[in-house]
Amino acid sequence: MFLARPTLSSNLMQSQSPLTASIEPVVLFSILDHALRRNVNQKRVIGTMLGIRSDDGTEVEIRNCFAVPHNESNEQVATCALALAES
Repeated sequence: MFLARPTLSSNLMQSQSPLTASIEPVVLFSILDHALRRNVNQKRVIGTMLGIRSDDGTEVEIRNCFAVPHNESNEQVATCALALAES
């Protein structure tokens, strides 16, 4: 997961305070459901998490997620644009 903190104008405000992330239970269940329903030959699942971040960037709340259909071959991963358009 990549979380970028917002840039602040003052160096005094740029503290390295800990980041707090909270995840709604429905997100965890959706990820687990997607992982359990994947094809037998699929090594991983790919998805997107949606949420909000506080103004100072120290708190993140993940509120929803969705799966990204994809195909894998060797070291390449291709998203299924047609599957995304139909959902």
